[in-house]
Amino acid sequence: MLDILERFREDLTLIDRKAVFALVYTAAGLACIYYLKNTDLVGAATHGTRFEFFGNLIARPETNNLPSLGYWVFIVSIFYFVVPALSIKFLFRETIARYGLNLRTEEGFWKIFGLCAVVMLPLVYWMSTTAGFAAKYPFFRVYNSEPYLGQAFLVWELIYFVQFFGLEFFFRGFLVHSLKPVLGIYSIFVMTVPYGMIHFGKPPAETFAAIFAGIFLGWLSYRNGNIWLGLLLHCTVAFSMDIMALYNKGLLV
Repeated sequence: MLDILERFREDLTLIDRKAVFALVYTAAGLACIYYLKNTDLVGAATHGTRFEFFGNLIARPETNNLPSLGYWVFIVSIFYFVVPALSIKFLFRETIARYGLNLRTEEGFWKIFGLCAVVMLPLVYWMSTTAGFAAKYPFFRVYNSEPYLGQAFLVWELIYFVQFFGLEFFFRGFLVHSLKPVLGIYSIFVMTVPYGMIHFGKPPAETFAAIFAGIFLGWLSYRNGNIWLGLLLHCTVAFSMDIMALYNKGLLV
């Protein structure tokens, strides 16, 4: 038994603690998001307390599901951004600018964005016409006779973009740049594994597209040290998907 402990101790001295923390936190953080995003748990936890009204608002909204979506964005923002950012500052003792948030943009930023948009938007439109995407998007739902296009929908799109900021920071910023010193360019492919897996349950075309998009966006962050192009592309595709899905359902009124 002592020999096993000694070998374990020796092996621990060989690891890069930053990389190990990033990988273990990825597993733990994604698990926390998976379980805590359950709005029924919020309703059950607040039942009979002074917060029961807010729990019911999140778990059983009546007009639209914006409160539920807002809770989801709150949860993912904590584990995608707040905890990693605090870890960078207090554990790594570095600045978050080194993890994808520097203000420098790559040469030809708008040209790359335009080319990507030209390729992606027709695909987005095609996917928005399929039954799988029509059933999934937009996440925003209206439960009464109010039109979809209104203040609540605009609020949803804004907090949806906040979610994408956290997602891009976590995968293309925190994870890629925590692993980069040890794994080099392989950090992109390691990041792509959990990134692809969070798309399980979505339409298959989106899941496989996310794998290739994750590699490309990871490479951009790896080479240029920032997540801004990936964030802009993600928000453009997401907003376009919501609008096109509503259009195909005849709900743009």
